[in-house]
Amino acid sequence: MKRGSLVVITCCAILSCMMPAGPSLLLRHAFSQDAKSETPGITATEPVALTSGSKVTFKVRGFELKGATEIRFVRPGEVSESESGAVPINVEIKETKDAGQAKGLDNKTVGNTQLVADLTLPADLPAGLWDYVVVTPAGEAKGKVRVLAADSVIDEKEPNNGFREAQELLPGKFGRGSIQSDKDVDVFAFPANAGQQLKITVTSGGPLLMDAHLQCYDSRGQFLAAADDDQSRDPVATFKTQADGIVYICISSAHDIGGEWHSYLLAAEEVK
Repeated sequence: MKRGSLVVITCCAILSCMMPAGPSLLLRHAFSQDAKSETPGITATEPVALTSGSKVTFKVRGFELKGATEIRFVRPGEVSESESGAVPINVEIKETKDAGQAKGLDNKTVGNTQLVADLTLPADLPAGLWDYVVVTPAGEAKGKVRVLAADSVIDEKEPNNGFREAQELLPGKFGRGSIQSDKDVDVFAFPANAGQQLKITVTSGGPLLMDAHLQCYDSRGQFLAAADDDQSRDPVATFKTQADGIVYICISSAHDIGGEWHSYLLAAEEVK
């Protein structure tokens, strides 16, 4: 073995040890383009959150998902599929296929396969962060998806691209939407009182594909706060309001890219 090759291998090994499990998997995908097989993995879902008592088309993007035969959901707090007392989520896998080319991104990094399934969620399904497993011929891929009460979600409706068209977001509610096209901006109007410490969080269905950007303004159009990446690529903004009135929350793509796999969940809350 040549010395140069040894240096490259050693550096890659050190880097792999330093990185957490998730990014290590992505690193392997990025540098193993000629590998004959990959470990199944999940990079994005649409929608970003599910609601109890609904029927929804659920899309999952990732690696080695073609030929998937089953999706199993595990209720919050359980370590495996509950054998008794479980509230079932009915799953019908409709298709598995190669994923389309992600705009401005490399499919070797963000996932090159996807599946589409129809889900039926019971009305009494417990809210929380649910684990799920996609069973494929190549193995199992694990993911998480949030389930919310139906009356706690406000679905984004276009047009909502400016302050005059802003969609009302009441305290205690979540805004669920999608950056549907390039340069799309979704605006929500949140009522606030003077002196409130607010925390605004945007969670994407797949941060590798949807790099969300967040900006907040008061009722006079004065800038309050902005955020891009926090601990992940999902933005979080915390600020104190100066007057009673509406806070306008503006969500967009940091790269002005929209379309499929650009879903998000918006939460606004007062921090005591």
